[in-house]
Amino acid sequence: MRVAILVAILAWPVVARGDEPIDDGTDPNIAHAPVTNRINLRVGGASTDDTGYPTICMDVRIAAGFGVESCGTGQALLHNEPGNEMAHFRATYTFLERSLWKGNLHARGGLGFAELQLGIDNPGFKFGSPDQDRGSVAGPEASLSAQWLLPMYKDFDFVVTGTAGLAYFAGAPELATSRSELQSFASIEAGIGW
Repeated sequence: MRVAILVAILAWPVVARGDEPIDDGTDPNIAHAPVTNRINLRVGGASTDDTGYPTICMDVRIAAGFGVESCGTGQALLHNEPGNEMAHFRATYTFLERSLWKGNLHARGGLGFAELQLGIDNPGFKFGSPDQDRGSVAGPEASLSAQWLLPMYKDFDFVVTGTAGLAYFAGAPELATSRSELQSFASIEAGIGW
């Protein structure tokens, strides 16, 4: 419910622009400039999280299609509720851009690392074997995502991103609740970019 309310609040500027002319994509005289987004903040949900908190993603474009992205519920930073969660820290590359009747669609690949957490999040990342509580472990990940950027007002965009990937945690069988070394994940978020 919290996620639905937050998405509705973030989407309101798209809906509230009734006084501006509408471009329905059928006018051949209107050129659609590519949407370039430098920073976006998104909120949504992920298949790996059961803390009851939404997934929050911060995405920063650096140059020439390269960027960095971080996603998670903010455990130990925004809340201290224990639960299953996977936090992601990755470099991204946009390898395909397509103009749509409204906005742009970007296909992106990502490489980085993820942290699998089963309880309270301890500070830092423990690669290989789990931390002292056997509650978290970190390892490499790879992902693919599709991102839709819709111009809203001036330099602000509405952003929707869907991501799927695979992470490898060598120490996952040693966690307090044993897990498979390979963990798949999927998420979808919506938010605002500029």
